[in-house]
Amino acid sequence: MRIEDITVEVRDGQLNKVGQLSGSELVGSTFVLRHNEVGSWSVQVPGGSTMGELLRTPKYGIVVTGPNGVIFSGPTLSATLSQTEDDPDGVWTITGADDSIILQERLAYPLPSEDDVSLQTQSNDIRSGNAETVIKGYVDDNLINGPTVRKVTGLTAAANLNRGSTVRGNARFDNLQELCFGLAEAGGVGFQILQDDTDLVLDVYTPQDVSGFVRLDVENGRLNSSEYSYTAPALTRAIVGGAGESVERLFYEGTTSDSTTAETLWGRRIETFVDQRGSEDFDQLEQKADEALVNDGRTRVAISVSPSDAETMRFGYDWGLGDTVAVIVKNIQATAVVYTVGLSIQSDGVYIAAEVGTPVARQYESKLQTMQQQHEARISNIERNTTGYGVTTAFNVSGGTDGTQPTFSGPVFTATYTRFGDMIHFAYSVDFTNITSFGTGQYFMTLPYDTARPYTFSGGSLFDGGSGTVYSIIGLVEEGSDIMTLWYIKSNGETEAFEHNKPITLTTADSFEISGTYELAGVSGS
Repeated sequence: MRIEDITVEVRDGQLNKVGQLSGSELVGSTFVLRHNEVGSWSVQVPGGSTMGELLRTPKYGIVVTGPNGVIFSGPTLSATLSQTEDDPDGVWTITGADDSIILQERLAYPLPSEDDVSLQTQSNDIRSGNAETVIKGYVDDNLINGPTVRKVTGLTAAANLNRGSTVRGNARFDNLQELCFGLAEAGGVGFQILQDDTDLVLDVYTPQDVSGFVRLDVENGRLNSSEYSYTAPALTRAIVGGAGESVERLFYEGTTSDSTTAETLWGRRIETFVDQRGSEDFDQLEQKADEALVNDGRTRVAISVSPSDAETMRFGYDWGLGDTVAVIVKNIQATAVVYTVGLSIQSDGVYIAAEVGTPVARQYESKLQTMQQQHEARISNIERNTTGYGVTTAFNVSGGTDGTQPTFSGPVFTATYTRFGDMIHFAYSVDFTNITSFGTGQYFMTLPYDTARPYTFSGGSLFDGGSGTVYSIIGLVEEGSDIMTLWYIKSNGETEAFEHNKPITLTTADSFEISGTYELAGVSGS
């Protein structure tokens, strides 16, 4: 590939192209494309360069166009000026990421139509369908057509072609990039965000198996160099823990044909636990096992290659990101997925390097980074799906009657709730001091979340400030509702609606309280 085949333009904060880097300014530039992950770029421009001064400005970025269209676009993230006595103007090293960093910077809300995190009345956003539909659905509802404050300017989604196999997503403040990565890997597709005119377009692509005719080999002139390595699988059996506690917790053991083959080859059964405590759906537990096994549940082959500039088997024409190619190293032939492609622009041309197969951390620092990422993912899952015990939250309870509404001159309700898992304990008290009119009809109050089933709460008391008598009050709520109607128990054991004059005529000297515990509705997988 020649320098003339590549155009690198500078864009402004509104995605307008404002200029182009010259050939000399491109020397030393690198662009790293990654399958289903965030790519990166780096350019070095002389201090005082017009385009360089623009490119290092926050909100600016680049658009890289090849012979077949845009191959890379993304924002500037950092700039470093290096000066010497001989070069006082210095050189700016400007780096950035591709536009899919948008997904890495955002979360998938449980209720994406609501931007207020304190009003997430849905515990999880569960979706199923083909991979393209599910991926684009999550991005669309959170970042494209969701609440205004969360919309990404200029971001759109290409037409849905329903590509990929069936997947199931379960979002609860998941990182969007990580969520889409898992769905794409399980669904057999790739996804990317590229600039088109002044829009950023999310699209899905279907990787191809071109190993039958794309065979990269040093001896046939298709490779300048190669490095081949393989290692034992990281796991062969994924034990997935779902919803529930202790002996009631759901578990699923997952394997794939690749993992059992590797298990036989290496003579090792390697078990790994996957925490998916937010789900009680066995289809999703199976998918989480598949996601864990898809890359690590096999003999992991890693090949770093530098393809030659031959006129056949060319990157971007004959093979691309996500495709399966054949690589021959000595007498070893391996077919594997292209996960990373790096483009390096030098004075004598554009050099290409690729990482084929499952990336394997070979250096100490890389292994530490991989372990850290795994720990962060596990901790994030716990934090997103567990609120902890004893965490008490103030709640703006609503209340009224089914007739004429009461009126107040000041605060009346004091309400808190504590959530532990899918259980809610609430405690309400009502001080009648600021009530100016008690209204007519049966009283009701709202709960923090809808209930999973019908409930009767018997922990209510009405205190008669005049006589000191205490009356038993109960609350009734229907399945899937947050409306708790209030009743009192008569002397004969029957219940009757709690109203302004039943069981007593209320005064500002009286008070009322009620508490209870229930399972919230809409729990993941239910």
